[in-house]
Amino acid sequence: MPNLNVYVAEGHTVAQKAALLQRMTDAVVDSVGSPKESVRIFLIELPRAHVCVGGVTLLADELAGRPVPPGGPTVHAFLIAGRSDAQKEALIGGITRAIGETLAIPPDPVRVMIFDVASTDFGMKGVTAKSLGR
Repeated sequence: MPNLNVYVAEGHTVAQKAALLQRMTDAVVDSVGSPKESVRIFLIELPRAHVCVGGVTLLADELAGRPVPPGGPTVHAFLIAGRSDAQKEALIGGITRAIGETLAIPPDPVRVMIFDVASTDFGMKGVTAKSLGR
């Protein structure tokens, strides 16, 4: 079930983004034990004018000749409730490493938020995850 929304500022190559998606998939599988085929990751690429850090857009920093911070990335990970704290910590670490190693972004600006979703509040195949035994 894991669904991840990954928000990144524009500017990464197709190869970097493909590697990021693969590495993040592996991090989910390794940390929470989900089957690879059930992992869904949506990469949402944002224009620099749409990312703000400390009240200043990344585009404004760029146009002013200032160093441009990475502006994230931010990851929202939606999981069926029931994962242990250790699994969640492993997921956060694995995602952060995947971002660092594929996009060359240090861990400090990376944000990972895990949302536990009750099995009655997540649907697949037209029914709840609970009705499917999850």
